[in-house]
Amino acid sequence: MNKQNLHISLNGKGGVGKSYISALLMQYIQDKNGNINGIDTDPSNRTLADIKSLDVMSLELMQDNQISVAKFDDLTMYLLELKDKDVVIDVGATTFLPLVNYLLESDIINLILSKQYNIILHIPVVGGEAMSDTLNGLEQLIGAFKGSCTYIVWANEYFGKLTDKDGKHFEEMETYTKNKKHIHGLVYLQKNPELITLAIEKMKKSKATFDDVLKDPSFNILDKSRIGIVKKDIWGKLDLVLDQPTKPTKDK
Repeated sequence: MNKQNLHISLNGKGGVGKSYISALLMQYIQDKNGNINGIDTDPSNRTLADIKSLDVMSLELMQDNQISVAKFDDLTMYLLELKDKDVVIDVGATTFLPLVNYLLESDIINLILSKQYNIILHIPVVGGEAMSDTLNGLEQLIGAFKGSCTYIVWANEYFGKLTDKDGKHFEEMETYTKNKKHIHGLVYLQKNPELITLAIEKMKKSKATFDDVLKDPSFNILDKSRIGIVKKDIWGKLDLVLDQPTKPTKDK
């Protein structure tokens, strides 16, 4: 029996594109096989759940204004009850550390979840001021879960080129080269020309999917064309990384 796929978008740094990545993944998988559920775990910013055209459940993890670690058991049980559907989880910055600690301390991935799911971590790294934080997050996640999960890195250059002070691009940096064997795929999100960027920002503010845009008269033919260019580009990149079998790697 084929396993389901569990896609988790996460990094400890906020505002680096995790929810956008989750929305892209849901739409891509929906286009490919029409069989996807989403879970939004962000207690303060329900960006993914606000996209009404997607099948997203908001998971309430707060109790007395704090993250309730016990509620992660509810998430695990919910995942185990889902049958024949892939899942995308959007992990907010607030939820990041409690969730990672829960997974590590309970060994839920190896003991339970991996029997039902191929677990794929989608980790954004960004250019600009947050580059160092997101690179550290990538290293920490690979160190924590290698051998249990598959890693796909999203190189988000919206905030600036992923280039260090020595002029090395991301794929030349030590963070990438020493972990390359564990990284199943690399998806670049380049900064688009201004008019395309404006169209995509309009789509995000409208809490719309690519399909919603095509039916929405508030988007003119130029908006739709520019948004279509982005979809075609990203879908082509996801074809390359998600059509290949995923398998966790271990250090020898």
